[in-house]
Amino acid sequence: MPRPPTQIQTRPALSRPEAAAALARWWSIEADLEDLPSERDQNFLVRGGAGEPAFVLKVANLEEHFDFLECQNAAMARLGRAGVPVQPLVPAEDGREIVALGDPGPPWCRLLEWLPGRMLASVARPTGDLWTDLGTTMGRSASALLDFDHPAARRAFQWDVLHAATVIGDGLASIPDPDRARLLGDALARLGADLVPRLPGLRRSAIHNDANDHNVVVDDAGTRVTGLLDFGDMVHSVTAQEAAVACAYAMFERPDPAGVMGRIVAGFDATCRLTADELDALPSLVLARLGASVAISAVQARQAPHPYLRISEAPAWSMIEWFLARSPSALRLTIHEAVSR
Repeated sequence: MPRPPTQIQTRPALSRPEAAAALARWWSIEADLEDLPSERDQNFLVRGGAGEPAFVLKVANLEEHFDFLECQNAAMARLGRAGVPVQPLVPAEDGREIVALGDPGPPWCRLLEWLPGRMLASVARPTGDLWTDLGTTMGRSASALLDFDHPAARRAFQWDVLHAATVIGDGLASIPDPDRARLLGDALARLGADLVPRLPGLRRSAIHNDANDHNVVVDDAGTRVTGLLDFGDMVHSVTAQEAAVACAYAMFERPDPAGVMGRIVAGFDATCRLTADELDALPSLVLARLGASVAISAVQARQAPHPYLRISEAPAWSMIEWFLARSPSALRLTIHEAVSR
């Protein structure tokens, strides 16, 4: 069963003085801390000399397992060696990468280096070259993780596309607007016909699984990707979903969503070669992510309302409508033309 969305309710609640005390105790760093947004965890910005950002103190959800944090750390180290811009871990003074703030268990805490730049979400008019670079970055990430495995990545998780049909079906009852409920039902029907039969033939590997525009750092000019954040949604799943997730969020509110999707897929394919079956499945993989996003958002809104959880909801509905207005064959043609082999 996919993990239910109740981790919002077990988000840690350290005060800034408590977090600062942990930072001083385990890393011997005295600094002012600022809160950073997070759905499940608790993150603090640690400023260095001259008040510049230096580190991020990450306090994991109280339900997070130690072995999954180890899995994230190992994947990040692998990606760093492959040239993917991820946050380097800063070991505590005793050498540990994961520190227990409880006695002796959770919450678990890690310190990561700050990556300079700004969020992709802040770029008002991204260029085609930036979309290509995003695809290239996620393809490089996927390639580096093709032979990476860890038992903790093989988990039941609601954001795993392999569970998308179930998650969407379960979320339909939480959609209050009947028109939107019908729209999501139509998306579920398309996925049942066009994606579910394809899933058994698609490659599987560990993936980052959350390249949304708040997890991607770009340079100040908004021309290239300089960071990939937050491995908390990492899972062993469909390899091509790494490209699909990037497409899903990048297409939001763009004048040419098909062009954005094509650029990302072409960049991805240049660094992680996609099979013909993966190319055929990609439009429906994107639709599956969009459908899961609005379904999970609706369920979470009923359980624990929080504005961060609904940040992508309105544009996701628009993109679901955009996909359903186009035939699967036309969308597949767009993907194949973008790769132009």
